[in-house]
Amino acid sequence: MTASECLNPGTPSALPAIGEQHYPPTRPASEGLVACIAKTVRYRFFIIAGVFPYVLGWAAAGEVNWLTGILGLTAVVLVGLGIEGMNECFDSRIGGDRVFASTRRTGAWWHLPLGLGSFAAASVLAVCLAVMQGWGVLVLALCGGAVALSYLMPPIRLSHRGLGEAAIAVGYGPGLTLGGFYLQTGQLSWHVAVLSLVPGLAVFATALANEVPDYYGDRLVGKMNLIVRLGRRKGVILCGAVMALWFGLIASLVILDVFPLALGLCLLLIPMAFRSVCYGLKNCETPRLYVRLIRTMILVFVIANTVAIMSYVFR
Repeated sequence: MTASECLNPGTPSALPAIGEQHYPPTRPASEGLVACIAKTVRYRFFIIAGVFPYVLGWAAAGEVNWLTGILGLTAVVLVGLGIEGMNECFDSRIGGDRVFASTRRTGAWWHLPLGLGSFAAASVLAVCLAVMQGWGVLVLALCGGAVALSYLMPPIRLSHRGLGEAAIAVGYGPGLTLGGFYLQTGQLSWHVAVLSLVPGLAVFATALANEVPDYYGDRLVGKMNLIVRLGRRKGVILCGAVMALWFGLIASLVILDVFPLALGLCLLLIPMAFRSVCYGLKNCETPRLYVRLIRTMILVFVIANTVAIMSYVFR
């Protein structure tokens, strides 16, 4: 669901899924701004996706400082809201997934305030955490904020240069996992850097899968992401290759006793992922059927990261 659709009613859709254009039913005039924002973010997976790598880094630390942990978690959610707000603001200006809408659809007035306000609140928390845990927190926060803002914001627009997916992988992988670890220990770790590839590669594959239904819209507005550059079929093949690399990495590092043995349970997801990629290849030109691959990638991400977190909590 795009955020502007809350304020621009249209035809209801039976599949309110990520990566798919749809319009909500007409809302009552009495429905307030908070309710509209809640409906906007309801299906936004990437707002909560950052919670998993952050908690994974926290679990890998083996220490529990609840105050810094919860403050950091709040900042992660705020950054997720900020990214969505800013991306909706800039995406509405260039068109994107609205290019095929039957009526001209513009972003809601509150997208930019939501984005800026969320980033400002997260910055305040970052300063508080830096005072509590060391100024290295600010370095990590500034690096993460720069990547997040440059994803779609001009003039950099990483998503237009074929670098958006890599930025998502770095931010949701090493950025948040190492951040969660640092807030607990005050230091970084090569082991956690390698561990961060578990959420990083999984979210990279998910981002690739999510872009396929928007191929024509992104291409027409000049959003030259990897799917537009490669084409839909090759993009799905790349998604499958990343997943194969991901499973191979987990298997290898579990065998080498780098990762806990319990993390090997993620390998049970191979059949589901393989069938879904094959299904995506077959239906990559039919968005309403293809969306099943996106849902499966999200499910794999959530299950695998939950298993990884539990494997460190109970190791």
